[in-house]
Amino acid sequence: MKIAYLGPIGSYSYEATRRFFNEEREELVACETIDDVFESIEENRAEFGVVPVENSIEGSVSTTFDYLLKSQVYIIKEIVLKVEHYLCAKEQMQRILTIASHPQAFSQCHDYLRRNFKDAKLIQVSSTSYAARICAEGEVDAAICSPLAAQQNNLKILTGPINHDNNYTRFFVITKNPNFEKGEKNKTSIIFSTYDKPGSLYKILAIFNLYDLNLTKIESRPAKTNLGEYVFFVDIDGFVDEEDVSDALKVVQRKSTFFKLLGSYSVICPDK
Repeated sequence: MKIAYLGPIGSYSYEATRRFFNEEREELVACETIDDVFESIEENRAEFGVVPVENSIEGSVSTTFDYLLKSQVYIIKEIVLKVEHYLCAKEQMQRILTIASHPQAFSQCHDYLRRNFKDAKLIQVSSTSYAARICAEGEVDAAICSPLAAQQNNLKILTGPINHDNNYTRFFVITKNPNFEKGEKNKTSIIFSTYDKPGSLYKILAIFNLYDLNLTKIESRPAKTNLGEYVFFVDIDGFVDEEDVSDALKVVQRKSTFFKLLGSYSVICPDK
């Protein structure tokens, strides 16, 4: 069985994938982009995929949300991973002029970089593990990455963690088969759009209030149709087979111009 993830080895997506899948039994396939992970699932080159969806500091990963809207995949699990970034290099250096990392990692380490490396050139790359690789190859002086990525590329940890406190990232396990399994803590995710009339969104949200359901996330994204048209992503506490959740979703679907069930899944929080 193949599992696609945002690679390469040493990325935080790789760590999240290892938390859910057994690397000795399944084949983990590194992808260069989130787009590649979704396409691997849709084209049956992998049965499951693991993608980042939201960070507690930087917010949502827009590419993941856009693909959830247009792809025929379902969420079957959420993994919450504590993210700790470290400044790494091939050796101790008196002066660091170039630092590579993923844009979100730079944002999560903004305060530290502002205080200590205000004049350094920040090189944005596709992943923190790729940053570690090009640092090992001598293309940049240092990289911001995980300890695992540093170990994989024979880098020394200079200091860390250097990111904001309480830095967590949500990852979704996705697949084409909507085989939802209930756990101790569960969520249900949907996308919907409303009529372009005053109060339309309020009326939809009132349905969740009527059924006493807790919304843990609501976010609007462009519908990719016309300017000013949006879809709404909503996460709900509870599983789809629970009576209140099921009844509420039926009403929301009737009242919406577009409705899609993204998944109903349990949440794994190994670091909390």
